[in-house]
Amino acid sequence: MNKSKLMNAKIVEKHGIWAIAPVVVFVIAVIVFASYAGINHDISKGLNIGIDFAGGSILTVELGSDVLNDKEKYDENYDYIESVLTSEEIAEKVVAYAKELGINITKSAATASISYVQTSGSDLEMSLLIKYDNISSAFDTEKNDLSSYRNDLIREELSGHYISYGSNIVATQFIGATASSKLIQTALLAIFITLMLILIYIRFRFEVWSGLAAIIALMHDVSMMICLVAIFRIQINSAFIAAVITIVSYSINNTIVVFDRVRENVKIAKAGNKTAIVDNNKIVNESIVETMARCINSTITTMVAITLFAIIGTASVREFALPVIFGLIAGFYSSLVVAPSIYCLMKNASDKRKIAKRDGAKNEKPKYAGAKN
Repeated sequence: MNKSKLMNAKIVEKHGIWAIAPVVVFVIAVIVFASYAGINHDISKGLNIGIDFAGGSILTVELGSDVLNDKEKYDENYDYIESVLTSEEIAEKVVAYAKELGINITKSAATASISYVQTSGSDLEMSLLIKYDNISSAFDTEKNDLSSYRNDLIREELSGHYISYGSNIVATQFIGATASSKLIQTALLAIFITLMLILIYIRFRFEVWSGLAAIIALMHDVSMMICLVAIFRIQINSAFIAAVITIVSYSINNTIVVFDRVRENVKIAKAGNKTAIVDNNKIVNESIVETMARCINSTITTMVAITLFAIIGTASVREFALPVIFGLIAGFYSSLVVAPSIYCLMKNASDKRKIAKRDGAKNEKPKYAGAKN
């Protein structure tokens, strides 16, 4: 397709088509969320919430330096530890203990879910550190009796094996939610303040419709991040909050580039008549085409770097990188089609009211000033 055809492309007019992809992602996310929440009989299980927000337990097993340098031994030990954590026998004992306390709990809810694995220490003190969830407060007591009982069973099972194996350190640590509700509120406040500052900046540099469209596009980006994280069961923890703030700061760049070109093209269209009503759709479509190459190049450059981090990075790095990748994709999409379409819808409605007020004819068609060719 040559440049002239691209310039005449009707992009913002197809706003209904652009809405399909976000709606499909949202519906799939809701289905996944409802499925996991229903299976576990706990709405908090709809998302893979990490122990940063939900609390959890840390298991430490000393393995020694031989395991660190031998992948087969490492895999063998990890597989065994995982089998203990997810043991049906331990889950059944927790269910039985719960009945003694007058609590009804499913076996799946009593089974530990591993959220994070890493090695710590060196040489003879090299240990495997595994974080896993506590039993949901929907089932457990205020004193976390079921979670503590399960930890005791896990520690006893592993101690019996590893003491004979040559290790004498197997420890479990019960922890609360290290990222309290206050931290979540602070993060949300930071995001809100960022959005307001962006709105103010764009309002003074461009116009109010550009600012509102940019903010709605950012909300779209964050929403799509959350939906994709829910679909792919990526853990929501402190790294995810950092990823959200990163995308809020980053994805506005392409949107500003598009709106900056829109502003320049509007000036050209209004040359000699600053009060003229311009053809917003035509100008915005031209602006999208003119900035498309720049948006594609910047997104690909960033995507390559963050994808490499996701591939070669540790588990904690991937927990940050994957949501950022989702946000980059959503941000690219919103910058080129979502934000411009929303801008045109609002701007066209505003111009129509201006024409009706000026000419006293509600149904009169706009008389557009010449747009940039």
